[in-house]
Amino acid sequence: MHETYTPRGDGLPPHYTGHWRHDMANEVNALTMATSAARHMLQLGDVQSAMLNLARAEDAAMRCSELLRFAPSTR
Repeated sequence: MHETYTPRGDGLPPHYTGHWRHDMANEVNALTMATSAARHMLQLGDVQSAMLNLARAEDAAMRCSELLRFAPSTR
């Protein structure tokens, strides 16, 4: 994540929204790919690999949650 996500008294830089959207899209992609890989691993019977991918998905979801805390205003 970019340091610009920390709120500042002097306002956010002009590029903040673009960086935020890019980072959110990356995390959603990571979440989608990890859950898809976990499903495939379960179909193959590889529970250990599936669990690793589910942990990756959980991490990406937590990063999405953190990004949403500092979402740009839509006003």
